[in-house]
Amino acid sequence: MVFQSWYYFLFLLGLTGAQFFLLPTQRWLLLLLGSFFFYSLTGWQPTVLLLFTIIITFGSALWLGNEKNQGRRYKILLLSVTAQILLLSAFKYLGFFNDLVSGISHWMQSPSWVQLPLLMLPLGISFYTFQSMGYVFDVYYNIRKPERHFGHYALFVSFFPQIQSGPIGRSKEMLPQWKSITLPQWEMIRMALLLFLWGVLKKFVIADRLGIYVDEVYDSPQQFSGAVWTLILFLYTIQLYADFSAYSDMAIASAQVLGIRIPENFLFPYKANNITDFWRRWHLSLSGWLRDYIYTPLLFAKKKWKKWAVVYAIAVTFIICGIWHGPKMTFVLFGIVQAILLIFEMQTKEWRARLSNQLPSWMYQSLSVAITFVAISLCFILFRAEGLQQVKEIFIQLSKWEYSSVIDYVREKNGSIIIGLLFFLGLFLFYDEKISSVIRNQKENPKKLGLYLSFMVVVILIGMVIGKEQFIYFQF
Repeated sequence: MVFQSWYYFLFLLGLTGAQFFLLPTQRWLLLLLGSFFFYSLTGWQPTVLLLFTIIITFGSALWLGNEKNQGRRYKILLLSVTAQILLLSAFKYLGFFNDLVSGISHWMQSPSWVQLPLLMLPLGISFYTFQSMGYVFDVYYNIRKPERHFGHYALFVSFFPQIQSGPIGRSKEMLPQWKSITLPQWEMIRMALLLFLWGVLKKFVIADRLGIYVDEVYDSPQQFSGAVWTLILFLYTIQLYADFSAYSDMAIASAQVLGIRIPENFLFPYKANNITDFWRRWHLSLSGWLRDYIYTPLLFAKKKWKKWAVVYAIAVTFIICGIWHGPKMTFVLFGIVQAILLIFEMQTKEWRARLSNQLPSWMYQSLSVAITFVAISLCFILFRAEGLQQVKEIFIQLSKWEYSSVIDYVREKNGSIIIGLLFFLGLFLFYDEKISSVIRNQKENPKKLGLYLSFMVVVILIGMVIGKEQFIYFQF
């Protein structure tokens, strides 16, 4: 059941209405039943796996809470995390292992010695695994006490607006909300409706329309020159952000009408002035999770290494980040490239500071944002490409620069539509922060909000693309 379907709208409306007949302390049960019904539509096997993950992590946290010996607590943590990693690996990474073995066997000119069976990838397994694992870490580090209410914890892991693609919630922020759920006032509902429609607009009008152009070029990378590829890389960078932030906006809005707050996931990442700043703005729930549970413990453990501890922590963290995204070498390479860029920024911090003093502030800021955007666009080739061979083909084509080819491409695709689309994308990037701020402001003038609502409905009806229902991040 996808967010942008009428079935989902009726499902959400039904849950919201039913909550009025329950006490604030009883509403968690309705949300739990609704969440398991929502997830069960993907099949009974994924639902059983979700329940198994909930039981393992709930029991691990109780065990940690009752154990005082630090050595035994560490073993319990290791056991719990290992179990979750093995489950995730079994369903997500067996294909990667098979490909790795096949590649090694081919290089050694010998038959592949093992071929493991591939399992169906359960929807959202990467997200709910990290969310439940984060809870166990919180209990281990004494950030919170173990949750004694199994139903509350089960709802924390399975809450339907976020289980498919996040945002990854934190136990200290979400678990207390289940105890007494207060339904939102009309102002909050109105804000949620606008936020949901903003997500629908970004998905249907921007992301899915851009996908038409992006998919065609990626399907035949050798047929297009570097000039066309430059345009497509720009379009895909916008598509990925529009698609994923659309899901996050719809998830936040869905939770909001039910009286629940879940974290923001984006902070206008294409206004970042370096890669470090980008990761402070992009996929906030994942980057925050990696910072708190991977980077910081690694940095603390190797603090005697001084600056090399930072290098080590960055490298390991972003390799894990790449692997988390999927069982492909392109994702692993994506993590490695991000680590290299971040380490480079760390090493050139003083040089960049001197340069910023020599240039006008507006010029340095503009150049920094532009360079960061270009770097991220090139990195996202690894996100979109089917494999390393296609990445190689794309970079070969990028070296073949022919200005006339992009003119021919624009003419072929109807120049007025392409120019209009690029103009619309420019407005989107420039006004995204302003629109989001207005939508989230509860005290905003109702007439102004009504104007925004009318504008979004008209744009959706005129510019929507029908037929592309899946969000890009569902594959993770």
